[in-house]
Amino acid sequence: MTLSHKQISICIPSDWTPPKYHFGQWVKEGLIIGCTYYHAGSKPAYQYQQIWRYCVLPDPQSDAEDIMYFLESEITPLTPVEFLAKIQAEIDFHQDRIAALTQQLNQVEQP
Repeated sequence: MTLSHKQISICIPSDWTPPKYHFGQWVKEGLIIGCTYYHAGSKPAYQYQQIWRYCVLPDPQSDAEDIMYFLESEITPLTPVEFLAKIQAEIDFHQDRIAALTQQLNQVEQP
């Protein structure tokens, strides 16, 4: 795995099924923050078959204890309208935080 601040690339063995979803993707269940592959011969693969299992944070403002896990078949992608609404909600949240922090900064700068 090669990591840089501009690009992340992950090499997946050729005998694995490629994942359907990716890190940072919003789905109806939340934000995908990780995944695991149940490869042939592993104990979970006997129960679930060869499949991806996704680590999802239902609310990015919650803490890590709220992480949930879903099999690939349990994930529901957002519709384009839902995706746009989610992105707008994120923008609004961060703009509100920036406004609050700017206000605090201005209070500190004033004698």
